[in-house]
Amino acid sequence: MLKKTQLCGIVIALIASSSVWAADQTITLKDGRQVILHDNFTWQYKAQTNNSATSPTLKTTTATAIPVIATSAVAIPIISAPKGVEIELGTTKAIQQLSDSGMDVLLTAAHYENGTLIIPTMMTNQSSKSVVNVTMKVRLSNSNGQTIATDEFTVWRSINRMPDTYFRPKTQHQGKPITFDVPKAERYFIDAEITDVDMR
Repeated sequence: MLKKTQLCGIVIALIASSSVWAADQTITLKDGRQVILHDNFTWQYKAQTNNSATSPTLKTTTATAIPVIATSAVAIPIISAPKGVEIELGTTKAIQQLSDSGMDVLLTAAHYENGTLIIPTMMTNQSSKSVVNVTMKVRLSNSNGQTIATDEFTVWRSINRMPDTYFRPKTQHQGKPITFDVPKAERYFIDAEITDVDMR
């Protein structure tokens, strides 16, 4: 059985240690600012005195305790939505190749004719089945990224129940062109995807 003096000593030691943990603590961030951590799980910046008249005074704020992370002065760059793949008139370079379910669709060099932007397509059936229908969704944007036209196109369609018209495996065919009636410009941007490949 503990003596009274030993018991009192233990109680005094516990009170002293808990008061140490309950005291406010000050930490210094990497950028030199100081933060006071309170025992009630809140924090605030420690007010600093500036000798320079041009330096702004730091404001004191209080918030729920969260691990303090020093912030960088450099802002995170804003990522804008992609415009799509560039279409430049007058070039012979293919625009883009898309693939889905073994069907490859190549958007070849575009040209402008009588108020219409024309994008020819060339297709290859890499699968082991015949294809009867290929549908695409296409969005056209200007150089500022603004959508100027959007539509769905059937670039390949066979005649139902006429196998001679089917797109056979391991063959290539020219598909129907993608066309948009838009004002002429030096360049456009296209965002295209294959939405349906119907096989037999």
